[in-house]
Amino acid sequence: MKRFLHSFKKISPAGLLGVRIVMALCCAMAFAAFAVCLFAGEPTLGNWRAYRLARAMAEAPAGVLLAAGIGLIVLEDPGAKK
Repeated sequence: MKRFLHSFKKISPAGLLGVRIVMALCCAMAFAAFAVCLFAGEPTLGNWRAYRLARAMAEAPAGVLLAAGIGLIVLEDPGAKK
């Protein structure tokens, strides 16, 4: 855990900007899922697609955050700068 925190403190400004953008995207997707559920009304057969869309948007931020984290690790790899 100390190694992870130490490496996170050494992140480049571009990497930090990427983390902030990804976090904002994940929050926007989760809020959009909430808004779709809020305005779709009661779950019925007529708005079933809206609820499926909301479910997909609620599940997607975890995958986006995971992919961005892996991408950031690959881009910030100190071994690649040798």
